[in-house]
Amino acid sequence: MSGNPQHQITHQIVPLICQALIAAPEDELVWLEGLRMLSNPKLKQTLNLTSSIWLPLLLRGLEITKPISVMKVSSTLLLHVSDILNPIKSCLVKPLKNIAKDEHTASLLAEELCLVLEKLDLAIYNANRTLIGKTKDSVSTSPAKVESSNSSLKGQHPLLTEILAHNLPAKTRTIQQAWSQTLLSPASDNPKIWLNNLYQATLESSNVPELIVASKLGPVIHEELFQTAFMRCYIQLESDQNSKNMIDKALVSILTDGSVSQEIKIVILELLAFFHKDKREFSSSVHEAAKFCALNHFCGALNEPLPGVVLWYMEQHAESFPVQENIANLVEASIRVGPAGNDAAWSTLLWLENDWQIEPEPMWITQFSHWQQALDAQNKLDQGQEGNSFSSFNTKMICYHALGDYQQGYELAQNLFEGLNDHERRNTAHWATAAAWHMGDFETMADYLAFHPKGTSKSLYKAVIDVHNGEYASAFHHISKAQSLSYDEVQLQLNISPELAHRSLAKTELLVELQEVIQFKSFPPGLESEAQKSILKTWKTRFKKSHADPNTWLKRLELWTLACLDLSKTKELQSCFIDCAKLCASAGMHQAAQSMLEKITPAVTPLGCKVEYTRFRFEWKDACQKHDQYKMQQVLDKLVNHTQAYMKHLGIDWTALEGQGLGLQPLQIVSDGIKFDKEILSRRYYRMAEWTAAIQGNKWVSDENSQVLNYTSLASKLDNNWYAAGFSLAERSLAIFEANELSKSDAVAVSSYIVPAIRGLFLAARTKENPEYVIKALLKLVTLWFVFGENTSVLVEVENQLSITSVEPWLSAIPQLIARLGTPHKDLQYTLINLLKGIASQYPHAVIWPLLTATQTSKTEHQNAARVITNFICTMPDGIRLVDQAELVGKELIRTSASLLEKWRGIIEKIIPRQDLMETAWHEVPLIWETDMKYLDTPETPDEEQFVHMFGEQLLQVDRSLRKYRSTKQMSIVNFVYQELYKLYGDLDTQINQWKQPGSKHYLASTAPRLLSLRDCVLTVPGQYDPHLKLDDQAFIDSFAPIIDILSSKQLPRKLVIRSYTTDYTFLLKGNEDLRGDERIMQLFNLINTMLNHNSDAFSRNLHLLPYEVIPLSPSAGLVSWVSHTQQLQSMIQINRAKNKQNDLNDRETASLLGHDPETFNPRREHPRFDPPAEMDRYDKLPIPTKVQRLKAALAHSNQSDLKDVLWQKSPSSDIWIRRRTNFARTVGVSSFVGYIIGLGDRHGSNILIDQLTWGALHIDFGDLFNVAQERSFLPEKVPFRLTRMMTNAFELASRGGVEVPGTRGTFKQASLIVMNVLRDSRSSVLAMLEAFLYDPLLSWTVGPNPPSHAAQESSQNTTNGNQAKPKRNHVQTQVVPQSLAATPRESDIYDRIENSLISNHRYLQNDSYMAKVSSTNNGMTNSKALQVLSQIEKKLIGYHNENTEQPLSINRQVQALIEEATDLKNLSQGYVLGWIPQW
Repeated sequence: MSGNPQHQITHQIVPLICQALIAAPEDELVWLEGLRMLSNPKLKQTLNLTSSIWLPLLLRGLEITKPISVMKVSSTLLLHVSDILNPIKSCLVKPLKNIAKDEHTASLLAEELCLVLEKLDLAIYNANRTLIGKTKDSVSTSPAKVESSNSSLKGQHPLLTEILAHNLPAKTRTIQQAWSQTLLSPASDNPKIWLNNLYQATLESSNVPELIVASKLGPVIHEELFQTAFMRCYIQLESDQNSKNMIDKALVSILTDGSVSQEIKIVILELLAFFHKDKREFSSSVHEAAKFCALNHFCGALNEPLPGVVLWYMEQHAESFPVQENIANLVEASIRVGPAGNDAAWSTLLWLENDWQIEPEPMWITQFSHWQQALDAQNKLDQGQEGNSFSSFNTKMICYHALGDYQQGYELAQNLFEGLNDHERRNTAHWATAAAWHMGDFETMADYLAFHPKGTSKSLYKAVIDVHNGEYASAFHHISKAQSLSYDEVQLQLNISPELAHRSLAKTELLVELQEVIQFKSFPPGLESEAQKSILKTWKTRFKKSHADPNTWLKRLELWTLACLDLSKTKELQSCFIDCAKLCASAGMHQAAQSMLEKITPAVTPLGCKVEYTRFRFEWKDACQKHDQYKMQQVLDKLVNHTQAYMKHLGIDWTALEGQGLGLQPLQIVSDGIKFDKEILSRRYYRMAEWTAAIQGNKWVSDENSQVLNYTSLASKLDNNWYAAGFSLAERSLAIFEANELSKSDAVAVSSYIVPAIRGLFLAARTKENPEYVIKALLKLVTLWFVFGENTSVLVEVENQLSITSVEPWLSAIPQLIARLGTPHKDLQYTLINLLKGIASQYPHAVIWPLLTATQTSKTEHQNAARVITNFICTMPDGIRLVDQAELVGKELIRTSASLLEKWRGIIEKIIPRQDLMETAWHEVPLIWETDMKYLDTPETPDEEQFVHMFGEQLLQVDRSLRKYRSTKQMSIVNFVYQELYKLYGDLDTQINQWKQPGSKHYLASTAPRLLSLRDCVLTVPGQYDPHLKLDDQAFIDSFAPIIDILSSKQLPRKLVIRSYTTDYTFLLKGNEDLRGDERIMQLFNLINTMLNHNSDAFSRNLHLLPYEVIPLSPSAGLVSWVSHTQQLQSMIQINRAKNKQNDLNDRETASLLGHDPETFNPRREHPRFDPPAEMDRYDKLPIPTKVQRLKAALAHSNQSDLKDVLWQKSPSSDIWIRRRTNFARTVGVSSFVGYIIGLGDRHGSNILIDQLTWGALHIDFGDLFNVAQERSFLPEKVPFRLTRMMTNAFELASRGGVEVPGTRGTFKQASLIVMNVLRDSRSSVLAMLEAFLYDPLLSWTVGPNPPSHAAQESSQNTTNGNQAKPKRNHVQTQVVPQSLAATPRESDIYDRIENSLISNHRYLQNDSYMAKVSSTNNGMTNSKALQVLSQIEKKLIGYHNENTEQPLSINRQVQALIEEATDLKNLSQGYVLGWIPQW
């Protein structure tokens, strides 16, 4: 192709023509010329290769909305390419049918239509039911016969039919023949060949055309389809019992024969599991054989992988027979399935220990990386034994290696290695070799290495010995060999565990650095060259960027010692050794930490020595852990003396320096000091401040000398680029300001404390090293800025800092900035507008959607300020187009989110009185709807025109009557208006209810036609702008899908597709909802994910929340990114029961909850009609013991295994089942405890989505926050989060086995402990984010119009499978609806009681609490209820469980108590049980 220019030209012409057609969709001349050019015979070959490009345009040209001339040319092109399209001609049937059914179009195109149909061999009917065209097989023009012929091919794609016709063999083997030669034959020595033959034979004999054709596609496809094909074959043997018995005997033989390979047995076990998922069973003998095989034929070492299907059999057996032996086997099995089973294994081990008092095997403990615990257990075990067993030696060597205690491992190997047999030596040679290497004994290392198994590590160690001996040629040989082996090793370990694969990848880095060691040593001794310096610099840079794993770092640093014999003089690498020592100390590897420091300790300690300083830090940590105040003071004194001696060495008067600490003036005394020395002093003063505050306790804030603040300020001034010092300065300054109850009107106090705090926060916000510090600093900064911004010194400081700070960090705080645009303080507003202009000048796409929302707010000041920024954007290149397109898209999407039908129904709903006709102030109604009434004069879309045509005159008549009433006050007018509105409401509601039917759609052509004409956008897809990508790589809006799906939930959200040039983006378009609060919650979730990623335990388990994009468009509309492949937890259970024909089970459970007879209860009866609100009113009045008894009765109807069954049945393999189950438990744990912290309620099954691919739990609907659901008096939601038996039964066996409270052990519990630990450690970050909520003027701190149980009320209808009218939610108290649609008065009362205020009981604010300090400076900016709520959150993060808790609980006790609360039937039984469904 590259050698033929003509070929290249023709291949480029087709895309260019198509691009022209796309760019001019309505230009008739362009389409005529473009389609004629495509019909050129010279392009025929190119068209054959590019059908995916031109075919959609051809189909568009055949649409009946196109001009006749275009349709004629399209027909000509269709004739030209008919042979190309013949295999997929079914896609042409619909447009051709549309042409034929339109009499006018069909008459004009009669000739072309007949030619096309004959050419394509198609037959269709026109408007008169006359057949046009002729198929080869048709012998009659009877419509009945043609329909019959077509029905036989219905659902079969023509291309698939052709493929099957050409590939199906004339004759296939029978099932008996196929399996007699494979399954019934002895398993060969080569399991792969035997299995491939079985796969192919099974697919060929399945009698399914698609499977028969797939049998020719190779072994990978065979394996994927084998289970389905086997089931089809086995079903066909139903009538042949003899053959079935032979197959069963063959399976039993394979499973029980010890000589058959495990590979074959795994395939058969997975096959039986597949049958179990489909509820098809083999004979009992096969099941017994499978169980025997799984329990007895897969024994092995703990490091040998175990198939997931074996664990499934073991769990079933252990659940049936929970005895010591089975639980012990389950521990080992869970370990062997890999990291996904580690938490389950640990919980099973605890089960074994608690119920049978069995001490865990030390080797088991090593699998959980609890090295010191395993070592202690082994030492305890050895005390009662004489001599040392191999097991003891092996365990200790593993633990010493993992703890970095190489000296102990070296000494143990010296004593015992020689006494081992060859097999035992091979198993422990790796640890012995590593210990000898780290101890510098290369001769002994070589001796141990002789027994080391072949692999990457052995070649690496050989190369290390060669480098030490100066044999570089041999070293290169071994390095090359190790590199070739490492690739295969990584590929193999990726299938087992990413963590293992990561360790192998770390070896490849060691091999690279070993080559560099050789290069380093190749230079003459004593002459340090530039090349050597470059190598050292490379090592340091690479080290800083590498994954922080202590064992890998220790090996890397040991390699460096081969090049640098005197590390104390190698300054370039000193910081790496110190960092490694600190990492080892934090990991509990104290011996390794000390060893690292010893390697770089100089013979004579210089002043300001970093090694000495690091030792002080270790001593301080040890003293703190022991709560030794005397020792802590000693270490602090050492640090002070160390720092003062260093300053004396530098010629700095420390007394004068500390005199310049407080205040804003820069340091004069060290202004000429070099950067390195200032950084050293900064770290010392930072630590002195931290340690002094720890020793003084709470008294430091009242210290007259402000010693802690002085030290912190010095640390910040000495290194004004260090984020930790800046943030600490802000925190300490604010602490003093708040603790001493200073006022913002005190200018001196503000200058002394608030201004330095702002400077410190700006310093922290400028860092690129720690994203968590950035967002935390920005949120606190915005709060201080607008609380104290009226003070001149604060405003000046903010402006100065903004001038030296880039705008990039502010991208994460744009919602908070724009929320404050309406500030009445003009100077503050001016500064803020300038900041947003600066952001917009560099990142206009980042601010355009939030600005659009700001222009829609009701506050004039807010709108005007936003307009100033959008006007500024208009002055930029393409700015006018960007703003115009954003306003157009925003306006049309808002229009689409809620139609005039819905808007007017809502208006009327608020106006009509509930009980007394005069409840409504009728004379004020015209003013209420004045704007909406004027809008009816100028409808802009076909839908709006239709609304005005149908209801406009009626509304205008009501408006005129009410205006007349204002002057006459005639009651007859009120009666007339009431009747008219009453009828109008019913008409509107009837039309809207039609949209709740499945498959309801809107068409943009009639709803928002301007969106359809939008092309060539410079506007990015909402929520998809990435500031780190080039502008050309962003996802720009290309077009909107013309059809919008309507979801049948209460608010009727729309499913919308926005197309870009790269992909399609699906959104949920929501109207009548303010999504700005949800947007802030997503900010919080992203912050928590950042914190989880920085925690090693959370990171290794991939603990995370599942946030999604939320893009507010106005205060009442917005977009939510569509989360694909998800399903509601509740609907999963409902579908499973419907599939198993257990719908009556729902009715029985509901009957038991409500006190009805389960055998006769029918919620679908008409007389008397089932009344959920009345039932709930009665239920609420029941005593709690009665509610508990009813819930127990509901639980007794099933074993609550629906969710567990769905998880098993929907998992393609057992290994995937294990990963999904683990992920489900972990994500439920993370989301539950984050939800507990923010007081998230209304957690019924419809508000929890499950990702069907990963089984991650995703929460939606954040309308009930801050314990609203728990605090209400009517049907309170007393549980802290949703953790029902249905959910805990889906966890691993150990999470519920042997415990009174399910969930208090296992993967869920472990994830909960980790996330709670992270949240409590990062309390200030979480509270800083929530504090931003507190001061956000756009967010309301009272319950909004949507009550907490909307979806729960709707879901209650589904659980009873009823068709009765759904309860209607009353938005305001002054409301009535037509009797045909309205609920009973009791129902309205129920919903009013569910919708109560945020907090009803007033709680005290602790004087030393974070939120109490915040409240002292708010000066009326927020209400007391908000402060009470945030104070509650702080107490949760400290560990106070409830009001009766006198002391903070430990993390473990707090998590335990919350799980007990969540699973307590007393709490579960008190809520809105019809919608929440506690039995699920």
